Amino acid sequence: MQIPVIHIQLDDDGIPRTINQRVKVKMIAQKYNVGYGVDLIAEHYNITVADVYAALTYYHDNLEYFEAQAQALQPLIEEAKQYSADLKAKVLQRMADKQANSDKSTN
Repeated sequence: MQIPVIHIQLDDDGIPRTINQRVKVKMIAQKYNVGYGVDLIAEHYNITVADVYAALTYYHDNLEYFEAQAQALQPLIEEAKQYSADLKAKVLQRMADKQANSDKSTN
């Protein structure tokens, strides 16, 4: 009789992770969904191919959970994008002002 091997567990915060290296299932699924191969993911995170397949199985078995999580993060992502754009604009303006002041003092 073979004993099943457990590859995924929930951490103290309820986040599903691989047991071996404690890689988040979400991170593995994200890499896979953008085209990374299973072998490459396993090598990248130093986990087994079985861990990758277990994570992908867990991800697909709980897809609604992961989609809801992504949806909940969307407003924060949009806010961060806006903040980054505003910050970039301020930096560029300061650089332009500094260059203009430098040009004035040179002339």
